[in-house]
Amino acid sequence: MSELTLFAEDILKAIHAMEDAYHATQELRENTNHATFDEFRARMLALHDRLERLKMVLDNEEAYAVDELADALSMANTGHRLEYRRTPRMREE
Repeated sequence: MSELTLFAEDILKAIHAMEDAYHATQELRENTNHATFDEFRARMLALHDRLERLKMVLDNEEAYAVDELADALSMANTGHRLEYRRTPRMREE
């Protein structure tokens, strides 16, 4: 699975996290208490984490592209991925 596919999955997960945060917001507006606030806060933190991951990739898209190309060339020539990368892997395999 390519980094591009993983990035697309991360976008989809961020959209779902945004929907969850929206529903938690609605619940907090209708029923304001500690439990709904805690749920709202948890959903917003999850959304923040997803968006921060996307931002990291977008801010370093050239480095991710070069690393993905180097991984593909390494797989074609040696049968394994590179040990060293300038960017973190989207998913360890």
